Amino acid sequence: SKATVSVLNWTAERGPGTMSMTTAQQAELLDTLATFGLGAGAAVAAAGCIGCAFGAWAAWKLAPPNDVSTDHARLARALGEPVAEHAFEDAGNIADLGELDSRRKAYIVRGGCFDLAGLVVLHGQEGFSLEKTIFWNLKGFPAKVIRDRLGITLFWTEKSQELINRAFAKIPAAPQHDRALGEFMTKECNFGMEHADGHFMDHLKFCYEYSAAHFKERSPRVLFLHSILGVGTNFFPMKVEKVPQLKAMLTEFEWEQIEAFPTVLRLVYHGPMMDELQGLAKTNPVRLGQLSKVVVHRVIDNARIELSAEAFWIQLNYQLIHLLDFLPFASWKANADDIFLHNFELLYSLLQQARQLRCNVNFDVTEASGARAGQRTTLRLALLRLVTPKIMWQVGRKQIAKYSAAINHSLKYELHF
Repeated sequence: SKATVSVLNWTAERGPGTMSMTTAQQAELLDTLATFGLGAGAAVAAAGCIGCAFGAWAAWKLAPPNDVSTDHARLARALGEPVAEHAFEDAGNIADLGELDSRRKAYIVRGGCFDLAGLVVLHGQEGFSLEKTIFWNLKGFPAKVIRDRLGITLFWTEKSQELINRAFAKIPAAPQHDRALGEFMTKECNFGMEHADGHFMDHLKFCYEYSAAHFKERSPRVLFLHSILGVGTNFFPMKVEKVPQLKAMLTEFEWEQIEAFPTVLRLVYHGPMMDELQGLAKTNPVRLGQLSKVVVHRVIDNARIELSAEAFWIQLNYQLIHLLDFLPFASWKANADDIFLHNFELLYSLLQQARQLRCNVNFDVTEASGARAGQRTTLRLALLRLVTPKIMWQVGRKQIAKYSAAINHSLKYELHF
């Protein structure tokens, strides 16, 4: 509204040496207010409070406009060098693609996650676009927040990288991929989309190698193919017509886990199933131990599928490993509202309480750091810190429901005892 803009303009008129907001920052604040359902009248009131009480202070003190972005393209032009990109189209076999960055290597070495505050600095990534990623269909404010959080470049201390690489070299190599399966993924599927922070295959490689090292009694191919029947944002690497071809190349166990993965992922993020399971784990563990099967609906075609209790607990262990790759890089306390960190903690706690944690995942929340030094800061992210984490988690749950509704996928589930 005009009144809201007036409040923001008042802060800008205070001069460059005082608390002020740029035009872009004003737009970000308006976006933030609109996202949480504030109408014109409510937006005026909220903007008045924010603008007069702490809006300008938050803009200047919490989110200086001088956010640093890494522009490798500019450096390449200055040096007369080409910009290195993923050569996906030139790959003879997609299974040969994928690289592990220092964080992923460190997680595999440790057999778990840890807060990397003080070891890595996050810069914005110039020219980062969601259009080529699995978040391609996000719009409006959610897209901008995801872009702020994922459009980053990591800078490590040299000593950190040296230690990580030396330790990783001692980890036994993961099993070689089946060539026929790799060719199927290359020729019959579309894995050319980028992931959160790199090529899709970087993510699949991490999941596969972590599983091979720390969930040895179960097939790592489940996590290598976990997204082939769909990701949480309605991107489908494989068409449903090709299911018979894929199924013929897998064991019965692998197929059961892979077809259920996209669905269980959504149910973990959506909330009600996790709330029910956690409630049982805390108040009636005997009842939880009597779980016999779980009925859900497959994401790619909404087909009804059943998992035995044993298969379901194994599935949740695969989900936990998968979530490792989405955790904030550092300063977990400062990122307490992060939906991925929140879901990871919930799932880890559930598996521990139910005595079903079977994969090796070391997680110690006391290691979390609240330091903001080295973290990327934008006005949008700074303002979101003023919103309680519970509200942010609710927004994330609603987003999953919207994705499933868009493809007529049912998030209903049945727990049988």
